[in-house]
Amino acid sequence: MIDANKQHHIRLLKEIEIRDDVRKNRERFMLEKARGILNRNGFQALNLPELAQLSGYSKPTIYKYFPNKEDLMLALANQSTGKQIAYLERAITFEGRPREIVHGIQSLNSGVLFESVRDAVLLHTNRIRSFATTERREMLDTYEERRIEIIAQIIRDAVAIGDLELPHRTNEYELQITIMSTQFGGLVLQESDSPVMGKWLKKINFSHGMFGRIILDGMGWHPLSSEMRYSETVKRFYQEVFPELAIDENGNSQKAIFIGG
Repeated sequence: MIDANKQHHIRLLKEIEIRDDVRKNRERFMLEKARGILNRNGFQALNLPELAQLSGYSKPTIYKYFPNKEDLMLALANQSTGKQIAYLERAITFEGRPREIVHGIQSLNSGVLFESVRDAVLLHTNRIRSFATTERREMLDTYEERRIEIIAQIIRDAVAIGDLELPHRTNEYELQITIMSTQFGGLVLQESDSPVMGKWLKKINFSHGMFGRIILDGMGWHPLSSEMRYSETVKRFYQEVFPELAIDENGNSQKAIFIGG
């Protein structure tokens, strides 16, 4: 009798596991379709009825997974930010100076991780978070806290070896938020439909990360841009840490190269 009960319990656990896998795979498929809408038409065009049509699932099924478009956006952000954290955890293993690691991370954020950067801008400029479910908000909070601590540690490492001296009464978190502000601000300006802004961004040959480089050079974070060859640093970063990724001529990460099939 005990064996029969145990076998029944094992079957129930297996059924729950299977249902959980089915739910995760279904949500992953829905998010893939939602990402397509977001990439093509932007956040304002993201809507659940269109997602139902593209995914082939009924509207009631879609709403079981995502009660509103804000919750859907947060699910997308959790997916992209979770991926970003996984890459950052690998990036900090690079055998280079702290600022070289920063350059490598910037390359990732401008390439294979760009969706996570754009998602962050959307979340912070559209006040989306409060409309999402508690579970998704808590997950994103965890990711964001970890991202902040990873970068803060890189800054502390730079200070410890003498590559960077923080201004008086400035700590690593204040510097990090400053860098984030320039990165997000650059993206917002790039999305502007102002012809004047477009002209000046083109005139200064704007690229993602350039404002951050100006600030870090101005603060004297060594090696300065003039002291290293950016392309060689990034190439070594990928060779040592991300050999599965290709990089373009600007040193930005692209899609993975699947070796051997």
